[in-house]
Amino acid sequence: MQELISAYLHTDYRVFEPALSIRIGEANEALDELLRSHHCLEWAYLTAWNPMSVPTGEAENREQNRRLREELAGYPLFEGEGVGADPGWEPEQSFLVLGIPRAAAIETGRKYRQLAIVCGMAGSPAELLLLE
Repeated sequence: MQELISAYLHTDYRVFEPALSIRIGEANEALDELLRSHHCLEWAYLTAWNPMSVPTGEAENREQNRRLREELAGYPLFEGEGVGADPGWEPEQSFLVLGIPRAAAIETGRKYRQLAIVCGMAGSPAELLLLE
């Protein structure tokens, strides 16, 4: 598990539009500005890709992410991908979700069998939350 945690901590959580990059333990002014523009204070970075951090087929990953997108449709949602430091691990399609309460983000992560999610509050560093 320690190896997975290290991988999560060294992942670049990217958003395509507006272009920004989230790193665990770092505050992010571009993200804070996006939150302000949507009148939100909290956020989460979620995926349904590779449940339990086990590589899964692309078709299944895409279908699960489609379901996740539908479930999150009530929030401001921005597409991105988590890009790890290990070039052997494919980027995971993901979503930056604005305004989602932490408890709802945790519940959603668990529903899609994720071992961890990334979340935060305006003006604060991004946090890695382990769900197991």
